[in-house]
Amino acid sequence: MKKIFTTVSIFMIFICSFGQSATNVFNNTISVSGNDNQFKTAKPSLLEKHRIWLNMANTGGAFKQLLIGYIEGATNGYDTDFDGISLDANSYIDFYSINLGTNLVIQGRALPFSNSDEVPLGYRTILSGEFTISIENTDGMLSNQAVYLEDKLTNTLHDLRQNGYTFTTDIGVFNDRFVLKYTNITLGDDDFEIVNSAVSIGINNQIISINSAVENIDKIFIYDVLGKELSNNRDIRDTQILIQDLHLTQQILLVKVFLENGKTITKKALFK
Repeated sequence: MKKIFTTVSIFMIFICSFGQSATNVFNNTISVSGNDNQFKTAKPSLLEKHRIWLNMANTGGAFKQLLIGYIEGATNGYDTDFDGISLDANSYIDFYSINLGTNLVIQGRALPFSNSDEVPLGYRTILSGEFTISIENTDGMLSNQAVYLEDKLTNTLHDLRQNGYTFTTDIGVFNDRFVLKYTNITLGDDDFEIVNSAVSIGINNQIISINSAVENIDKIFIYDVLGKELSNNRDIRDTQILIQDLHLTQQILLVKVFLENGKTITKKALFK
């Protein structure tokens, strides 16, 4: 497959993004060979900024890039001078950060930078299979900052400084799977260990038994390894539940359990 790029040249945005209104940057007339004058701004180098560019790509050439930056003058709300809404112009995939329900290909965030900040990431794809999320470039304080990607589906926290994160996906829109983080202090605390050990999952004769010894279960989502939702049960309000309406072949399932106290646990189980 020929390498697929978005309508907007991310490289041009790399050079002078956060200096001009995103409304001007993201218009339908701009192409990869667009007019550089549209991107010029007054003294953009004087603004304090710390930025990271992330790529999402597969081996077949599907590609999309987003930018997140902490910059002088930005807020953590929507800023027309700094934020760029995704046009979703790539017919194969879209990859974006999410802020206040808006999909952004460029997101400006407030200073000072804090490593406790978290940025939800989402994507859309018409291609199933393996994709990789990786760091393209960083500048400012983010050049030496630890960067992690949390996969909420697989309960994984991956160090993007070491290498890209490769995952499998089904076709669809996924806005609740990934979070960009700058510290690995997440699911490793004592509370998590207690909850993790107290929630058990058993499968026998194609019946899934889920038990919680610490708290009532609120809801349960079940996915296959590609992230496709196979079942959801809500308003359980009990410490145990039997799920027996899944007509599946033998496979690995991801069972995501939401407890009423707000804790969430994801476990793998062999369905047979």
